[in-house]
Amino acid sequence: MFGFARDDRVAELLRQATALKVKKEWDAALDVLAEAKKLMLVSTVSYPAETWCKYPLYLQQAGRFEDAMSEFEFLLDDLERRARRDAQLNDPNVGPESQKLPFYEGIIRNDGRIIKEKIILAQSRQKKSKVPKQ
Repeated sequence: MFGFARDDRVAELLRQATALKVKKEWDAALDVLAEAKKLMLVSTVSYPAETWCKYPLYLQQAGRFEDAMSEFEFLLDDLERRARRDAQLNDPNVGPESQKLPFYEGIIRNDGRIIKEKIILAQSRQKKSKVPKQ
């Protein structure tokens, strides 16, 4: 039976991070997400932008806004590499480049938009958290 590629270890780490977030155990959740990021960077699995954005969003919610913004910057800087890998542009054994290029461009466009939306979300949350209580 054929299916999508998956990485069970990354999936487990992402679930652990969510459970830790619910308990407000931010340091532990961030440690788990840092490990997941390391594995995702070398994984053969393609992860959606929302998954990549989980780590910086947790950083912001944990009160580490500057770290969150640095992580978002990393995601934008690394977007081309991930898109080339996910579109298999560097693999000459997978179809002609002309067929892979639209997929690559779509990843750049869509993932870039999602990351920028998540940056705005983090900035908005940060502003709300700094509003003095009346």
